[in-house]
Amino acid sequence: MTGARRFGELGRTLAVVARNLLLGGNVAALRLAHQPRALINYVNENLFLFQTLADRRPLPQRSVFDALNAPRDVTIRLANPPTGAWFHAIASYAIDIVSLCLLTRVLQPKVIFEIGTLQGYTALHFALNAPEDATVYTLDLPRGYDGRVQLATTVVDDEHIRSSVQTQRYVFDGYPEAAKIHCLFGDSATFDFTPFHGRVDLFFIDGAHSYEYVRSDTLNALKCCRPGSVIAWHDFGRVGVNGVSRWLAQLARKYDVVATPGGSLAYLVVK
Repeated sequence: MTGARRFGELGRTLAVVARNLLLGGNVAALRLAHQPRALINYVNENLFLFQTLADRRPLPQRSVFDALNAPRDVTIRLANPPTGAWFHAIASYAIDIVSLCLLTRVLQPKVIFEIGTLQGYTALHFALNAPEDATVYTLDLPRGYDGRVQLATTVVDDEHIRSSVQTQRYVFDGYPEAAKIHCLFGDSATFDFTPFHGRVDLFFIDGAHSYEYVRSDTLNALKCCRPGSVIAWHDFGRVGVNGVSRWLAQLARKYDVVATPGGSLAYLVVK
C-alpha cells in the first residue's frame, strides 16, 4: 500500500472508530477507557447486536438448519486448540464457527476451498466435520511474504497479513485430520483458480476484507462452485472497517444471500 493510500485508509479507519464510539457507546463503556481495544470491541459489538436484533441488516437472516432444510439432529465436532479459538468474549464468533461446522456436516462436501488460512482454525474445523475422503484447500500469502498485494486492503487486513506471514505452526498441526488439509500460497487476486472451476462444494471467503478483495474472491468462488454448493463469507455486518457488508448488499440484488441470526456469517446456496 502506498503512503498516500495508507494515510487515507487510516483516516477512514479513525472516522469509523469515532462514529462507532458515538453511536455504540454509553456511560458504562467509560470504564473501558483505559483499554482502547476492549472499548472499540465493546461499542462495535453493541452496534452489531442492535442491527441483528432490530433486523436492520441488508440481508435476510436464516439459520443453516432452515436454509439447507437440515435434519433436526446434527452432530458437529469442535476443537479447542491453544491459539486461534473463536470462543472468547465476543460471543458472535462462537455462532459463526458452529454455523460453519453445521454447513460442513449438512453438505458433506468432498472439496472445500478457503481463502484466508491465518492460524488454520477454520481449516481444522472443516477437516473435523467433512467426510473422511474430503479435501480442504486453504489459501493464504506465503510465509515471510513482504511484497505488495494486488488490490486495496484495510488497516485491519494489514495487521492480519503481518500475523499470517509470520505463522510458524498451524493449529491443525498434530491433528490426524490435518491429512485432509492442503495449504496453498499466493495472493487471491492473482491466484489461478482454473483447476478448481466447477469442483468446489463449500467455498469460504475470509481473506482481505476490503470491498475490492471480497468482490474479487466472490467472483472466483462463483466460478469454482457447482449447483447445490455453498459460498460463505465471514464478518458480514461487523461495523469496523471492512467492505464485506457493502459488497454482499450489492450481490444480494442478484443472488439469494442470507445471514446467520446473531452471527456474522453470510452464505449463498449456488443454483
